[in-house]
Amino acid sequence: MGNEDQNESATHGESRMELALRASEMSYRRLFEAAQDGILILDADTGRINDANPFLVELLGFSREEMTGKTVGELSPFKDIESNQAMLQRLQKDGYVRYEDLPLETRDGRHIAVEFVSNVYQAGDKKVIQCNIRDITARKEAEIASNWLASIVESSHDAIIGEDLNTIVTSWNKAAERIFGYKASEMVGTTIMRLVPASLQDEEYNILNRLKRGESVEHFETARHTKHGGLIDVSLTASSIKDATGRIIGVSKVARDISERKATEDKIRLLNAGLEQRVVERTAQMQVANEELGAFSYSVSHDLRAPVRHIIGFVELLQKEAAASLSQKALHYLGVISNSAKRMGDLIDDLLAFSRIGRAELQKATVNVDELVRETLCDFQAETAARPIAWQIHPLPPVWADRSLLSIVLVNLISNAVKFTGARAEAKIEIGSARGGDGETVIFVRDNGAGFDPRYAHKLFGVFQRLHSREEFDGTGIGLANVQCIVRRHGGRAWAEGAVNSGATFYFSIPPQNPAVDAQ
Repeated sequence: MGNEDQNESATHGESRMELALRASEMSYRRLFEAAQDGILILDADTGRINDANPFLVELLGFSREEMTGKTVGELSPFKDIESNQAMLQRLQKDGYVRYEDLPLETRDGRHIAVEFVSNVYQAGDKKVIQCNIRDITARKEAEIASNWLASIVESSHDAIIGEDLNTIVTSWNKAAERIFGYKASEMVGTTIMRLVPASLQDEEYNILNRLKRGESVEHFETARHTKHGGLIDVSLTASSIKDATGRIIGVSKVARDISERKATEDKIRLLNAGLEQRVVERTAQMQVANEELGAFSYSVSHDLRAPVRHIIGFVELLQKEAAASLSQKALHYLGVISNSAKRMGDLIDDLLAFSRIGRAELQKATVNVDELVRETLCDFQAETAARPIAWQIHPLPPVWADRSLLSIVLVNLISNAVKFTGARAEAKIEIGSARGGDGETVIFVRDNGAGFDPRYAHKLFGVFQRLHSREEFDGTGIGLANVQCIVRRHGGRAWAEGAVNSGATFYFSIPPQNPAVDAQ
C-alpha cells in the first residue's frame, strides 16, 4: 500500500474517532442536562466550577453563570463544607469525597439535606472532578417520621401489633410483651391465633374479613390468652395496612388491657344489684310504714276526736244547765276548758292534714299562678272586707306543680300576711315573683306586719314552732310546716326575711319541669 493510501486510511480513522467522541459527548451532555441529581463539573487542578446542570440550578436557586468559576466552598449553600484545598487533597489521595447527609440552605431560604459525592476522572487529555448532589430531604423527613412513629409505638401503653393477611405477626411492641407475656422474638413470624381462646377463633377471622372489605373495628371487647395461661379482657381496635397502590397488605391492631375496668364494672353491677334489692326492701318498708301511718291517722281521727267532742259537748251542757248555780270563776274555768278542747281539735285536724300532705301523690301540671292567686284572694274577701289593705299583685309566671297543694301554700302565706298586719292602720301586702338559679321560679309574699326576729328565722318552718304568743296571734304552728313540706316535695325550697315590727317576706321556689325526674 502506498503512502497516499496510508494517509487516507489514517484520515478516515481520525474522522471516525472524532465522530464517535462527538457522539459520546452529545450523549453525555443529554444525560447531564436531563439528570435528576445535581451535577457540578470542576477543574481538577483549581477546584473551580466549569459547569452545573439544570437540576442543580433549580435545586439551589443559583444560575449557572453565578456558579461558574467559583469553588464549591465559595457557594453560600456549601459555606460550611471543608476548604477547597482540603477537598482537592482528599480527591487526589482517595479519588473521591463523600458527604452522606449535608445540610444546605437554598437561595430562597429553604433548608434541604443532600448526599454529596465527588469523583475524579479523565476527560480526554485532562482530569476533571464531577460532583453529584442528590436531594435526600424527603427521605430524611420520611426517616424522621418513621422514627417518630416507631418511638410512639414503643412507648405506647397499649399493645400495638402488626399482622399479615394470614394472621402472622409482623411486629410486636413492648406493651404487647408486657400485656401478653411473649417477647417479640417469640411472636413475630407466628400466628396471632395462639392468643385466641378456642371458643373465639371465628371472631379473629371475622375481624380480618371485615378489614379486607374496607370496614373498621373499634373498641371491640373480647378475651385473649397470655403466655402464662391466664385469660385477660382486652379492647381491640383494628385497621387495614395498605401499600402505595391502595391494596390491603396487612392489619394493624391496638389492644388495651381492660381487665381492671371489667372487674370494677362487675363490682359495680353487684353493688347496683344489691342497692336495687335494698331499694325494693326499703320501698316495701316505706309502704308498710305509710300503711301504718294511715292506720295511725285513722286512729287519731277516730279515737282522739271523740273524747275532744265529748269534752266540748259536756262543757256546753254544764254552761247551759248549771250556769245559774256556778260562780263566775267556775264559769271562767269552763270557758278555758272549752277553748282548750277546741284548740286541741284544731291541732288534731292540722296534724292529720300535715300527715296527708307528706303522703299524697303529686299530680303535676302547668299551673296558672295568676289565676290561682285570684281564686285564693276571693276566699279572704269576707275576712278582709272591713280592713284597709293595700294589695299589690304583680304578674306571676306559670309553674310546673300540683295545683291543689300549691293552693295550700298560697293560702297559708296570704293568711299569715293578713293575720300579722292586723294591728296596722293600713296593711300592705305584695305578691310577686323573681327568677332564681337553674331556671327555678321564686314567688314571694311580703307584708308590713309584725315581722320577726331574724335570729329565729330557722324555727319558722318547724311543726308547732311559733315566734309570737297565742294571745298576740292565733294559730297552731302547722301552716308554715305545711308550706315547707309541699315546696320540698316539688324539689324547691322555702325561706323568710324579716325584722321585728318591720314586716316579713316569705319566699318559695318551684324548679322548672324535668321529665326525667317527674317520671319517677
